[in-house]
Amino acid sequence: MTWRLFWRELRAGEFTLLIAALILAVTATTTLSFFTHTLAQAINQQAARLLAADVVVVSSRPLRADWSQLAQQHRLQTSQTIEFATVAQQGDNFQLSSIKAVADNYPLRGTLSTQPKMTTRTPAQGTVWVEERLLNLLNSQVGQRITLGEAEFIIAATIAVDADMGGSFSAFSPKIIINIADVPKTNAIQQGSRVSYRFLVAGKSQAVSQFSQQAKDQLNDYERLRDIHSANKQLSKPIINANSYLSLASIASVLLAGIAVALAAQRFSQRHFDSFALMRCLGYSRQQLINLYASQLAAVSGFGLVIGSSLGLAFSLLLFELLGQFLPVSDLSFDFIQPLITGLSTALLTLIGFALPAFLRLAQVSPLRVMRRELTPVSLSMLSSTGIALVALFILLSLETGNITLTAIVLVGGLVLATLLGACCGWLLGYLRTRIKEQAFANLTRQPQQTVGQILALALGFTAVLLVMVLRSDLFQQWQTDLPPNTPNHFAVTIPAEQKDSLQQQLEQRHWSHTEFYPVVRGRLVAINGEATKSQQKDEDKQDNSLNRELNLTWTNKLPANNELVEGKWLTGQQAEVSVEKDLAERLKLKLGDTLSFQMAEGKVDVKITSLRTVDWDSFQPNFFFIFPEQVLKNYPASYLTSFYVPPTEKAKMADIIRQYPTIIFIDIAATLNEAQKLLAQLSQGILVILVFVVLAGCLVLIASLAASFDSRLHEAALLRALGAKRQQLQWRTGIELAILGLWAGLLAVLLTEIITALISVFLLEGKAHIHAWLWLTPLFSASLVLVIGLWHLRKTWQVSPMVVLKEV
Repeated sequence: MTWRLFWRELRAGEFTLLIAALILAVTATTTLSFFTHTLAQAINQQAARLLAADVVVVSSRPLRADWSQLAQQHRLQTSQTIEFATVAQQGDNFQLSSIKAVADNYPLRGTLSTQPKMTTRTPAQGTVWVEERLLNLLNSQVGQRITLGEAEFIIAATIAVDADMGGSFSAFSPKIIINIADVPKTNAIQQGSRVSYRFLVAGKSQAVSQFSQQAKDQLNDYERLRDIHSANKQLSKPIINANSYLSLASIASVLLAGIAVALAAQRFSQRHFDSFALMRCLGYSRQQLINLYASQLAAVSGFGLVIGSSLGLAFSLLLFELLGQFLPVSDLSFDFIQPLITGLSTALLTLIGFALPAFLRLAQVSPLRVMRRELTPVSLSMLSSTGIALVALFILLSLETGNITLTAIVLVGGLVLATLLGACCGWLLGYLRTRIKEQAFANLTRQPQQTVGQILALALGFTAVLLVMVLRSDLFQQWQTDLPPNTPNHFAVTIPAEQKDSLQQQLEQRHWSHTEFYPVVRGRLVAINGEATKSQQKDEDKQDNSLNRELNLTWTNKLPANNELVEGKWLTGQQAEVSVEKDLAERLKLKLGDTLSFQMAEGKVDVKITSLRTVDWDSFQPNFFFIFPEQVLKNYPASYLTSFYVPPTEKAKMADIIRQYPTIIFIDIAATLNEAQKLLAQLSQGILVILVFVVLAGCLVLIASLAASFDSRLHEAALLRALGAKRQQLQWRTGIELAILGLWAGLLAVLLTEIITALISVFLLEGKAHIHAWLWLTPLFSASLVLVIGLWHLRKTWQVSPMVVLKEV
């Protein structure tokens, strides 16, 4: 019986909408899960190229054997580097340089390329690879000898690209790469030397994640764990925001598929009230019929799961090929198991949350309905139905995105707003009912609950599509703001005071845009409110380097452009005061009015916190934790710091600057900046695929919403035609009704989108809320779309003979 009814219903089209919604739910979530996983894998690998590994353990002491053992347990690739500073000598020329000693298998991620191209991955013993600017500073060339410490080396090549560019920009330059086996013979590392030992790890994402989790519990005070998110803030923020965007797109597609399933299940249930009542009269018990329809639902589920999984696999294979073409990552792995599990779980939870309430209502049909058609089954309470759907949806979205905060904001915020707007719609329908005499509008007010439900369903569908489009636009705009043209790609540090004006003049003569020249005084935070910072440190504070190292302190009369005052008043220069970066203040539990003590080599200063400010660390410009008024630090010796932009066509001119100012350290971050811009370009191409499924899901919601009222419209149209109404009159009447629905739903969608976008932008994407003027054209578009699709979908209401329809009643 189950199979006979299933195939009959399938041929008759009763299951078409429900199966289509279920197939879309499985296909969309499977494909999006695969796409998100693969894109995240590619982006993380691309970002890891700047770190030369997936995870790095940084230590100020020689590496412990524990790290190698832990990496072996997880079957990870490992490598090591040692970084220290020493003087490079050639003849009478000397230059303080940054030495990086690397193992033979370095790097684990990314590439290390040279000019001319070498046959080995790293320098052979007895040779070095150097940055080209070092040759300019030493008046040397490839093939000559250079002395490092107590050892001599042959300059074998210049460094074109080094994989490890994810560190801070305070490292000494220029850079020299040597073989790690040559470190002992240089005898450059002595007692008290500042050395950075690095243990590099790479492998499968799950194994790396497990290694990182265990490593965090084993870190000593002198060790730190770095990954692609902590290594470079300029790169981590776009990745985090892109992941949030992908999660939001998954939420939108799942929500739309759920709405479509709910509408389809509701229509299926209503169309089977009569058959359920008739079969009760023929002797079937309620339990037998429940089992019968549950079996059909299971068959529908299986049908949708098989087709949806197959389509998901096909789309995933296609996307995998496309991703491999436009992403510069060659070792992507095709992992379909996890996305498939996600898609199947989505389908089951969608059915439970959105289709079950409608089928439970079907089970309440009374046999008396055969005689009295007005007897409709008692539905679950609104609270029960909503509770089932929300619990299922929250579980589903939390599993899908792994982001509970984003899920809560979208789900709870959307629910509250939809409820409020639904109540407003109901009140407005009642208010206009007696004031507008147009017949089409009267039809909308005749069943206000159904009309409000239809408007909200359409509004939620449009909202999901608009959210994905608007946030994508906002992300691009934010990325372009963070990395505008002429973003500084060079830093100049340790600028002597007597050379500041000269260097500034040189930059302006070459028309190289630069930031302000900030004075820098080195100092250590030694006390808070008179209590030594060492005694205040707890276990959770030991990873905060601000208490364990000297800091760059500066003074300025005006608030820097990339800073924003959030609490207190800006420096007046009338007292010993300081402005503190907000996040650091929260970590150290600092507040306005606290007294801080800083120790410099030449003395000590006590200052009072008078303001807190946020800092845009992603701006590739000089930023500071502490800013003082000039009178506090002007008596302490200071060097200067600035950043500037060198056009790619004028890069060769930097050699003249370097030779002219040998004591200034110039740091080239152009490679890091290029990688950041490359990542953003990859993201902009990749997430275009998201829109396809979201738009398809939105169209399905529109069709399902119109189909939910198809039967009542068909009977009403047949009755009107029997009473003498013409086809053109029905078309005009239906068209006005559809246009009003679309216009109303579009307006609500714009309101929902603006509010939810503002919340997400401020609380998750760390951006600013603003009005999207172009978005307010949506009601016109939604009205047109609902009108066109609605007239096409409802054309049967005026094409079928009234006699045929009325005989079925």
